[in-house]
This record gives sequence, C-alpha cells and structure tokens, in this order.
Amino acid sequence: MAALVAVIVAMSGDDSSTTDAEATAFDRAEATVDGTPLPVLPEAGDDPAVGRAAPVLQGQDLDGGQVTQPTSGRPTIILFLAHWCPHCQREVPLVQEWSDAGQLPEDVDLVAVATGITSSRPNYPPSAWLEREHWTAPTIADASGAAAEAYGLSAFPFWVAVDAQGTVVERRTGELSLAEIEELAAAATSP
Repeated sequence: MAALVAVIVAMSGDDSSTTDAEATAFDRAEATVDGTPLPVLPEAGDDPAVGRAAPVLQGQDLDGGQVTQPTSGRPTIILFLAHWCPHCQREVPLVQEWSDAGQLPEDVDLVAVATGITSSRPNYPPSAWLEREHWTAPTIADASGAAAEAYGLSAFPFWVAVDAQGTVVERRTGELSLAEIEELAAAATSP
C-alpha cells in the first residue's frame, strides 16, 4: 500500500518536502487589475475579447519587485499558469528552453501570471516550482485570482497575445507547440 501511495504522489507532481511554511511572500501576493474585465474565452466560435483593451496587471515578481504588464508600446504574450496543472508543468520547461534559445522576438515581452495558488494542491508553492524550472520571465503572483478573472481565463495554461496598443489580438488555452507560441508572438506584432 505504501508503494502505491508513493507512486500516486510522484505522479501528481507533489513535492512533499515543500510546505506552506516554506512559501514566500510571492506565493501569497495578490495582483491588482486596472481596466475592464474581458469575457470568458468561449469553447468555440469567435473570441469576444479580440479587439478589446487588455486589463493592466500589476503585482509582485519572484524577486520581490513590482511588475506591470502589458506596457504601452510593447507587444506582449501573457501566460497564466497554475502550479498544480500538469499541462503547465510540461509547458514551463518548453517555454523556458525556447526563450533561452533566443527565440522570443526582441520586440515582444513575455510575462507569466502564477494563479490558482493553493497550498492544498500538488507542486506548491509556485515560487519553488518556477525556481526549479529556472524560469526567467517576469511573473506576477495572483493569489486571489483577480488577474485570471479579469482576463476571462477558462483553462490552464491560458495564453493571451496583446499588441503594442494594448489590445487583445488572440487568446488560447492548453499546451502549445513552439510553432503555436511563435504564432502568438507574430500575432502580437502584427499591424
């Protein structure tokens, strides 16, 4: 029975060596939102958020600094992640490798939002997870879920491409291939 429990814990991505007491201020930080919330991304059909102003998010980064995104004049890809989501756990190393390889266009910002934060779920706290993955993108903590709600998050991972004028040009859910991530970057920079 003990072996079965160990297998289940290993498969869930739970890191039992990390406890709520080891969480940082980042893991409890709440994002602030300025702007009109976007509608939830529908499962099919046209996205009603395309063409709307993206809410501006501000919050604490992993290093304790403040991050504000998207910023005027910079195309941006926003990636919403949950520490317990197995799809996010597979996506983070892929995106980091892509970024490390210099594939992120210089004129596009990549920012993450750690949301869905809960100490009762696997892979908590998100700060430890992102550190283990050597994650370098500025990341806003969203302990209350306000940022996720403002962007109409419908599933994890949740991707949003915003153009230089601060307008939503595309939203997607799920694990994306590198080609699809590059399509988002291209959409963010399209005139």
